[in-house]
Amino acid sequence: MRKIDINSREYQCWHELGHAVVCIHLGGTVDLVEFLNDQPHAQGMARARCNTNEEIRSHVLCGGFAAELFLLRNQFLPSISEKEIAQIIFKNATKDREMYWRRELQPDEQFTREEDEIFMNHATAVMRIVGTYKSAIQTLVPGLLEAGRLDGKCIQDAMG
Repeated sequence: MRKIDINSREYQCWHELGHAVVCIHLGGTVDLVEFLNDQPHAQGMARARCNTNEEIRSHVLCGGFAAELFLLRNQFLPSISEKEIAQIIFKNATKDREMYWRRELQPDEQFTREEDEIFMNHATAVMRIVGTYKSAIQTLVPGLLEAGRLDGKCIQDAMG
């Protein structure tokens, strides 16, 4: 596989599809994964709309972070140190971490080192699920890039 540029649209696809495949794998459902191009305040952003229950919620919230970690640890990203990429990955997962910890950060607030370690350890365990569906994600990315949106059934079908 060729290298994926960090924070590119392809990279965003992996993040959002990470949430989606973890959700479906654990028994949840996915309405869609989409780029939010039609909303001025969210230009360039993407989201996965997953339906979870309390039992799988935290796993699904780690799915995007786990997908980014999977790309890093399997050398699908340009050469960059894990320390450098960790800052990017944690920033990309800020909303996911807020939902995971059930609190919104204030502008001058950060998560504690312990909170970040717990979240990362959880995501590392979830990364195995992402790895299981690597081929499905690789198949789905071009369609998401082209259409800007995939429905949950399409994702579930690609997962087998």
